[in-house]
Amino acid sequence: MSSLEVLTFVALLVGVLLVIVAMLVWQEAKRRPSYEPLEYVVNDAVKHIVGRLPVGTDLGNADVRRILEWEVFYLQGLAQDDRKNPVETVAGGHESSVAYIADQIHTNHGVSYSHGQIEEVLRLEADYLVAIGAVGEPVGEEE
Repeated sequence: MSSLEVLTFVALLVGVLLVIVAMLVWQEAKRRPSYEPLEYVVNDAVKHIVGRLPVGTDLGNADVRRILEWEVFYLQGLAQDDRKNPVETVAGGHESSVAYIADQIHTNHGVSYSHGQIEEVLRLEADYLVAIGAVGEPVGEEE
């Protein structure tokens, strides 16, 4: 085998190796998301909500933050280790969640918000979740 044939053979092997490496990199790039993961940032949610509250609403940043924090506390309380008797969790302006939030804020902070104010904050929170892309298509009922 002449040196030219050896050089050609080695170049061919290096070329095949580079193609294989390029294919592996391409496959890995397809598997990794090219977007930032979704993040629920309370400060951003508060800004989003306060900026969209109806004119004349007397809720400020602290009020909205308080409502959101008690909503999260409510939803965390529904989480359970034993799923034998699952609790149906309804996020948003469900009457039981609104009543719980109003009661906890009044009891712990001595502040009262109307159910309408709390429902509006929760509606705008849902709007925030849609805006950051955290809400997908509705799930169909299982038969």
